[in-house]
Amino acid sequence: MMDMGVWRDYLQLLDQVGETMERLTVIEREKTAAVSQGALDKVEECMKQEQVISLSLRGMEQKRGKMLEQLGLKGVPLRELEERGPRESHLETKAVVERLRRRYEVFQSASEVARNTLECNLRTIENIQKAMEDQAAQGGPPPEGQPRQADFRA
Repeated sequence: MMDMGVWRDYLQLLDQVGETMERLTVIEREKTAAVSQGALDKVEECMKQEQVISLSLRGMEQKRGKMLEQLGLKGVPLRELEERGPRESHLETKAVVERLRRRYEVFQSASEVARNTLECNLRTIENIQKAMEDQAAQGGPPPEGQPRQADFRA
């Protein structure tokens, strides 16, 4: 018999993972906007936030693995949880799994847009940084008209 307390804790953990995916989605969108505006500092800030959240996701993944082991479901993919979970929690399990899937899909989409935007503008970023580094190495002020932010819209 499956431990219902552990099962409910497991479902709560899946919801926490989903909430974390939503936070990452917001950051990805902020990063995309920052790249489009040429706000390099904001891009870096977003990337630091992503790193912190990624660490917390790793911790959640470890906890999830231990809980699945306790439940006798080690190695069972998310898509099979509804079938393998307790009958009395079937609807709740289905709702939690669907919510997590949707949140993950939205995150993946936002992440892809951010990645594509960064890739498209990477050459511009590199050229601006090189020009600024060259000017600084010569001991001069930033080049005339050189923005403190990169304009990627050109």
